[in-house]
Amino acid sequence: MIRTSLLAALALAALTGAAASQDLPTLREARGLLFAEDGAVEWEVIADPALSAQDAATLDQLNRVQPQPYYGALAIAPDAGLASELTALAANYHDEENARAAALAACEANREGRGAPCIVALVIRPEGWEPGRPLQLSSQATSALRSEYRALPRRSRVLAISPATGRWGVGEGREAALAACGASDCVAVVEG
Repeated sequence: MIRTSLLAALALAALTGAAASQDLPTLREARGLLFAEDGAVEWEVIADPALSAQDAATLDQLNRVQPQPYYGALAIAPDAGLASELTALAANYHDEENARAAALAACEANREGRGAPCIVALVIRPEGWEPGRPLQLSSQATSALRSEYRALPRRSRVLAISPATGRWGVGEGREAALAACGASDCVAVVEG
């Protein structure tokens, strides 16, 4: 996938120090790739034989009652069902793939090896999402790009994200942004 390849290349470049500022999108370029931070979201219930019809209907209605920020995923333990303490929601990630992984990991940790493995029952994306975008940010990081990031000096501002945790940080220069992000997999994704 293009998204994974770009993030992997950016991570490698950040670790080696080889990426120059022209390799990353500027604020102007990034704005054209992103969704509104407070925009509508699409909830997709993932059909699975383990998901009861009642649970699927509940998930369809949940967005109206308790909206969540994009990107997100909900994982359930099939033996326990939706209304279980094993159910895990991961929201405000930078892409669907990492939100799914986080929800599954949390559900599996809750399950402690009992019963059938957890499944992803729901994904949350920004309305109009399509696969392969070269830059995806959580709704919170998108908001920061449009506020905190813009307040920094143009020549030295950088936004870094952690794909695995959903964390992000802005700073004057890559080192400051990576430190503000605060996770081991943080990578600079917007500069200038």
